[in-house]
Amino acid sequence: MQVNQSITVITLLCLLALTLTTRTGFANEGIQDAQDFHALQQEMQTKKLPLLLAFRADYCGFCKRLEAEYLTPMITSGKYDSRILIRSFDMVGDASIIDFNGDKIGADEFATRHKASLTPTLLFLNAQGEEIAERLLGYSNPDFYGAYLENAIDTAQQAMK
Repeated sequence: MQVNQSITVITLLCLLALTLTTRTGFANEGIQDAQDFHALQQEMQTKKLPLLLAFRADYCGFCKRLEAEYLTPMITSGKYDSRILIRSFDMVGDASIIDFNGDKIGADEFATRHKASLTPTLLFLNAQGEEIAERLLGYSNPDFYGAYLENAIDTAQQAMK
């Protein structure tokens, strides 16, 4: 009987922890989707930060791995808040977005303007939407990816100064 009560108490504590984590957002924190780049431009200028824009697609397994292994942990750690803004962009979406210059365009046109045709692609942009560090294409070598990512973030930060 005592074992059943212990299991019940442990189960309830786990459910409570899950509920509290979900309410505070820690379990669901992830990459914000970017759709209004004109508004994002204002945030970049105010915070004086470059943008890491992850071009992705829902069907892309490499995109999901990159997000789970690097991008989401970067966001949830808080260590990058003063270094770079991190956003994602669904290349396959059919919704209209607002470009850096305020134009309303389709997702495919935005991807074309930024010469992004492969997922995942990480771009490092300034507030005018210009690339300021070498883009990272694909996600085939996770062992060295962190070093490439850190180098690109450092380069983007230097370009913003």
